[in-house]
Amino acid sequence: MSRSSTEHGSHDAIDPAETTIESLFADLNTVTVETTAPRADAAAHDIKQLLVEAYERGLLDSGVRELQPRDAAEAFVGSVIFASPLLVEDGVFDIAAHLFGSTVAGVPIYLLANTLFVVVLTYALLEWTGRNQQETTVFLRSLPVRVVMILVVSFVVATVLMTVWGRVNGWTSPIAAIARITVIWTVGSIGAALGDILSDNDSAPAVSAPPPTPESNDASEADAAATADRTTAAALTDSALVDAIQAEFDDLESAVGASHREAVTRIRAETVQAALDHGFGDRIQKYTSRDIAEAFVGSIFFAIPFLVEDGVFEIADYFLSVRFAGLPVAFLLNSAFVLVMILALVYWAGPQDVRIRRPLFGVIPRRLIGIAIVSFLTAAALMTLWGRVNGWADPVVALARISVVWTVASFGASLGDILPGESSGADINDDLAALGDAARNTDA
Repeated sequence: MSRSSTEHGSHDAIDPAETTIESLFADLNTVTVETTAPRADAAAHDIKQLLVEAYERGLLDSGVRELQPRDAAEAFVGSVIFASPLLVEDGVFDIAAHLFGSTVAGVPIYLLANTLFVVVLTYALLEWTGRNQQETTVFLRSLPVRVVMILVVSFVVATVLMTVWGRVNGWTSPIAAIARITVIWTVGSIGAALGDILSDNDSAPAVSAPPPTPESNDASEADAAATADRTTAAALTDSALVDAIQAEFDDLESAVGASHREAVTRIRAETVQAALDHGFGDRIQKYTSRDIAEAFVGSIFFAIPFLVEDGVFEIADYFLSVRFAGLPVAFLLNSAFVLVMILALVYWAGPQDVRIRRPLFGVIPRRLIGIAIVSFLTAAALMTLWGRVNGWADPVVALARISVVWTVASFGASLGDILPGESSGADINDDLAALGDAARNTDA
């Protein structure tokens, strides 16, 4: 969202997902630098103190994330928690045999494909889901070091656990051992990524000491006043904190000249809207590319435990055995059940207030179609990659098996989409329209 559209348009156009504490600090700094009003610096400082408190309560987001040593520890814990349940599943051996045994010119293509899948999945979890944050530490100018850390930690955890629990046959066949470890690594990487990103370790931007006031030029008194302000702010309720921010913006507006009041009004609107959005309900209206990525990750999270269960085969056989007039009734009923459950989780009984906006053909919710397609394709890809559809020798049986995993994957996709709240970025319809305009301009 451009500044011009915000300043000259209505405040209803403000996207709280795009407002960060860093952007608010930068805007306040711009106002105080451009004005010579003596009270503006002090008023802006008081606002920043309250913004830091709002950030620490989760009422404001940060636009950057810094890699810290504690992140590795959290990745380790998350990886252990997710990987441990699969260590006792013998299905891991069957999947590993498929990954290792499927070769082209002696190259285990499925093993390499699964490794690439883990890398992409980890990157998607960290970079494509939730709210947009910029990593401060990158490798080769583009790859976040956090991604490398997650991959290394989760692989080491999977290797140690599989070795200690005797699941790699004493490393008598290193390639077979690595194939088994890769299966556990796939799950462990999800836990490592979630363990890292669900933590809240990032510190707020530093607030310098307030400038000396005409009443007191003593810097120590200014520092003491700042400490007292933070202590007072910490005792406020969320609603009282928002009211205090409003009051400080009143002071800033009265301190700056008329030429800067419009900018202060805009900053106030962005701040209050973001704080209210986080603290007092998060209505989801947009459907963005990040929602698709979140559905993808959520479907994987729910689907993987079922990939190692042979009971999936028995359920699929049952789906195909119950027929009426030649139609697989149980299979069709389960497919309808999946769609109804997506609707229920997202729109009727879910944890978020999700609104239907810009439906397909004026009726069908875009989010329903997106979640259903993403979760089905994810289930199909995983079942194929891990050799659970017998090479598609019988497509009907393969689809039945996929539908079993699709059922649980759709639950994960639904929750993965809506639990983080409304994602940042443009609505997917707007993105598609922009791509269409760009294509037409290129042809012209």
